[in-house]
Amino acid sequence: MLKYFCEPTYKTNVVFVGVEINEITDLDFKKLTHQLDFYLWFRFQGDMNTQNIKFFNAAEPINIGEPIAVEKVGFQTRHLYRIKGRFKVDFLPNRYAYEQHTLGISFYSSDLTRHNRIYVTDILGIGLTKRELLERMQNAQILSPIYDWSINNVLLFPDIISKHSLGSLKVQKDQIKYSRFNAAVPIQKNDFTLRRTISPNLAKYILILSCIMLILITLYSKLFSYFYKPLWFFQIFLVFLVLLSSEVILIDTLMFDLTRHHLKTLIMTFDVLWWIMPAFFLNLLVNRFLWIPLEERTGRAIPNVVRRFMATIIYLLACFGIIAFVYEKPLTSLLATSGVVAMIIGLAIQVNISNVFSGIVINLERPFRVDDWVKIQIGRVISEGRVVDITWRTTRISTQDGYILSIPNSAASEAIVHNYNYLQEPCRVSLKLRIDHAHFPEKVEKILLDAVLSTVGVLNKPSPSADFAGFSDWAADYSVSFYVSHYAQQSIHKKQVWKRIWIHLHRAGILPAVQRQEIYTFKGVKEKGREEAIKPMALLQEIDVFQPFSEQHKAYLSEQMRHYRFSASETIFHQGDEGSNSLFIIVEGVVSIYVRLENDQTLEVARLGAGNFFGEMALLKGQERTATVIAMTEVCLYEIIKSDILPLLQEQPQVLQRINNVLNQRQMNTDQMKLPPDLPIEKEVIHKWIFRGILNFFSLGK
Repeated sequence: MLKYFCEPTYKTNVVFVGVEINEITDLDFKKLTHQLDFYLWFRFQGDMNTQNIKFFNAAEPINIGEPIAVEKVGFQTRHLYRIKGRFKVDFLPNRYAYEQHTLGISFYSSDLTRHNRIYVTDILGIGLTKRELLERMQNAQILSPIYDWSINNVLLFPDIISKHSLGSLKVQKDQIKYSRFNAAVPIQKNDFTLRRTISPNLAKYILILSCIMLILITLYSKLFSYFYKPLWFFQIFLVFLVLLSSEVILIDTLMFDLTRHHLKTLIMTFDVLWWIMPAFFLNLLVNRFLWIPLEERTGRAIPNVVRRFMATIIYLLACFGIIAFVYEKPLTSLLATSGVVAMIIGLAIQVNISNVFSGIVINLERPFRVDDWVKIQIGRVISEGRVVDITWRTTRISTQDGYILSIPNSAASEAIVHNYNYLQEPCRVSLKLRIDHAHFPEKVEKILLDAVLSTVGVLNKPSPSADFAGFSDWAADYSVSFYVSHYAQQSIHKKQVWKRIWIHLHRAGILPAVQRQEIYTFKGVKEKGREEAIKPMALLQEIDVFQPFSEQHKAYLSEQMRHYRFSASETIFHQGDEGSNSLFIIVEGVVSIYVRLENDQTLEVARLGAGNFFGEMALLKGQERTATVIAMTEVCLYEIIKSDILPLLQEQPQVLQRINNVLNQRQMNTDQMKLPPDLPIEKEVIHKWIFRGILNFFSLGK
């Protein structure tokens, strides 16, 4: 028996469908539903039963109801409906990216298969292209901006769906196919994300190129050490490119293989990384360009508590950003709680925090440094001394009284600070004194200037000065100004200058004016006149090299001394001169002693004023002049020659040893000026050499 199967014939009705969406509201992405208000129309020939239309994505029963408008022209009929209802989101069988959804409707006729009815898009009835329809929907704002979502496409298309026959006798197959019509509106979140700025294909090239450059920089970093800072920032930029491209590639690859929950977890992981990575690099940036340079500048390590405090602040801000922008949780309660905790901690350690941060500011701004001599005024209290240490909590100063003063950094940062070493310039010292009216100002100014110039340690440049400042009720006022190399030395040099001033005034027969008040009787102090002060006998009494001689011998020498006067800048004798076996005693003025070094340069080894002497080596040993002597100001001198002192040494040979001790000390001082500081001087050799030279020169025996 043969069986023949014949395909049945069908009468197929073509229905043109059009949709115009009026409004999309009440988006609920937790339940994946939305409210839709739209127009739906059908154009067909003959009759059409619309009551059996079923909405494929209806979230609740939808009754199409009666048409609000019916038109019939010839064989053509149009039914227009307005429908409001709740529909499901993402109803199409596509896979959706994170933060992308599809809204709209999908319906079919449950009583007619695709052989009986086919839905077709009513292009003529809609009258717009796809782009024009999208622009009209965007301009009409059918999706309110308050939802922070935007429409990026419009899709109107028919397709075929299959339903199980459930054993129906009307069909011979287990699947029944229906014609379905879809009106889809894809939307996406308005949030800006870097992952949307580059395509997956471009991300692959960026990832490969960034990895290659990072490897090359790591391998050849020593070649680019000069460009360390720009290279460091470029490496950070490459790391961010690697993170961005990895995110785009990974999400694009796994988008259709992961569930929505897993995809959301993956994206949130990258979102967290986008907060953690900048915090990590910012902490490195602070360490590399703030803490390390600060340690190198101050020579001390940054306290770990400061490093950890700054790192905690950075990572805490990153955590707040993650909570607020990744997990979208309010920060109000968290900030309130953390604010209370921070307030409690801050009140407990506010003094220490203030001192630490003030220490950081002091080390950055550097109003004073270690070894600077400063005067700090806090209120009415003035403290002066040398800065010996600047910690993160206190500044320590060694005072002139010999104790250490610790000042909290918070107080030091607000104090008035006088820094005498900040500009590395000489320190100016001023003195004021009063002299009797009877003396001419020009003469007194010269004597004062001679006294300053003859003081060891006073700088030649800037030049010192002595000025007549006017008259007071009982004396004439004078001021003396000079410069020293360091403020710490000014107290010592000031004392030395005062001593030299007294000596020079004494030589000139002048004493500083002192205001006296006699109650009963006061004989006063008789000033030594100039004539007596400059007598040869008075000079010999005060010169150490002549102290071993008796009074009779000193009187003999004073009668033999010769008087000379030299103008300023005039050379008294040159280094290497021979045959001038004489010693000079300064009565008035200042001379400068220069020695010639091996490299033909000259070095000033001393400046001598009134009461000093020079040329003793030529007088007592007969050797050539060992230095060049130049008058700095107008100078008055007495000269003693060999023939004057020889008879005295023959009568008192025992004084040679005492004279030798004085000359030995002066020779060592001169040699120390010419030699490096770390090279020792052989004192015993110099002592024997000088003593032997004196004996030989005066033929006093071996």
